[in-house]
Amino acid sequence: MVRGFLIAGAMMAMSGPVAAQEQVPAPTPVSTAPPAAPADPFAQAIAARQVADFARRERDPYAMLTAARMLQQVPISEEKAQGDAPFSPEALFTEAKALARDDQNVLLQIRMAQSSGRGVVASAFGKGLVRRVLDVDPRNAYRFTVTAKGGEPLRIGAIGDIGTNMYIRLLDTSGKQICLDDNKDYAPVCAVTPRASGQYRVDIGNRSTARSRTVVLSN
Repeated sequence: MVRGFLIAGAMMAMSGPVAAQEQVPAPTPVSTAPPAAPADPFAQAIAARQVADFARRERDPYAMLTAARMLQQVPISEEKAQGDAPFSPEALFTEAKALARDDQNVLLQIRMAQSSGRGVVASAFGKGLVRRVLDVDPRNAYRFTVTAKGGEPLRIGAIGDIGTNMYIRLLDTSGKQICLDDNKDYAPVCAVTPRASGQYRVDIGNRSTARSRTVVLSN
């Protein structure tokens, strides 16, 4: 009998009027995460140099490939270029191939990464960096000036030949030193925020006994 009541109830429900149900859309989730910071080309270029150093120490072709891809993403404006640069995506890809030796899997990944980077004219980094490629004689310095805007960061990095002893010095128009990175490293960096707009002198020095092929990056 219970079964009969259930069947009858089901038939009445099917034959009776059906109340329309309003479909309430689910609320759109509101993200509380802060907006992503804009990409920083200078920071990524310096980070690529650090990853490349790690790859050389560990003899790790995958790490070197990562460094090459990091640098590959950063658009560069050439200034006073003089031939092949020691710190470039192409140079790091070459190092990655040497570390890979006969590992065909890694070599294939390197070739694919090199091909994907050709023809890139824009990226999330916007305008990118200015790069100078120059030779700094032993026990000597290369000097140039930059125009900086007051209240905005000014960052300059020099990446010389591995094993050389390079330094960067920044001076204002009065000759006052506002930054010095002289830590017996081949890749010094100066980052300052000048108080006033104007010309600033940059010295890229080489304390080594051999000439250094040097890449200078500036924002």
